[in-house]
Amino acid sequence: MEVQHHIRCKPGDIGRTVLLPGDPARAKVIAGYLEDARHVAANREFYTYTGRVDGVTVSTISTGVGAPSASIAVEEAINVGARNLIRVGTCGALQADIAPGQLIIATGAVRGEGTTPEYVPLSYPAVADFTLLRALVDAAEELGIDYRLGIVRTHDAFYIESPFAHGDYRHRIKVWSDSRVLAVENEASAVFVVSSLRGSAGAALLVPAGNLITGHEIKSPSEIENGIDAMIRVALRAAVRLG
Repeated sequence: MEVQHHIRCKPGDIGRTVLLPGDPARAKVIAGYLEDARHVAANREFYTYTGRVDGVTVSTISTGVGAPSASIAVEEAINVGARNLIRVGTCGALQADIAPGQLIIATGAVRGEGTTPEYVPLSYPAVADFTLLRALVDAAEELGIDYRLGIVRTHDAFYIESPFAHGDYRHRIKVWSDSRVLAVENEASAVFVVSSLRGSAGAALLVPAGNLITGHEIKSPSEIENGIDAMIRVALRAAVRLG
């Protein structure tokens, strides 16, 4: 098989479990958790590293922001051997009792983006793979890391549903907070849907950088850094469980 067009990887370059942060810098941070990590490829927003955790080969590929590029990373990673795709990223909390930095394990996602309708009608659900979800929950409990489990919302327009929004973002998010959606972010539904359609497993771990209901934002770097550290450790522990 040829080198993949965007991620520039070929079979043998990556593990069966791949962590998918948005930020290339976070992919480099994740590589620091791996044994014998090597930088495999870099092209556009897609930075790939592969290493091992307790003898299990694990990779990380950054996706950039949004469902279009996330779907590319998922498609091409699966083409070269990935079978467990775990989004690891930040979000905005939509429930008042979720603190910035707290881990969210997504069971499913509202398909509020424009990429997955190109694949399949909106009646097709965006849900996390059960086996992968179970591995993440077991990993969090094994590590003693508190988590929230539930539905998140994926959407495209950051400047519509965020504190940086043009107009009244609180009015726009009310329907989702009233529906007990835990958080809003930009990639999870694409990971879930594309992975499922390709016969692979998708899941998502998220850490709120702020709460859109209370207005509570991260006050110190340690708040978000501690949450991201917990998120990465849970994902890697799940990868080891999956083998």
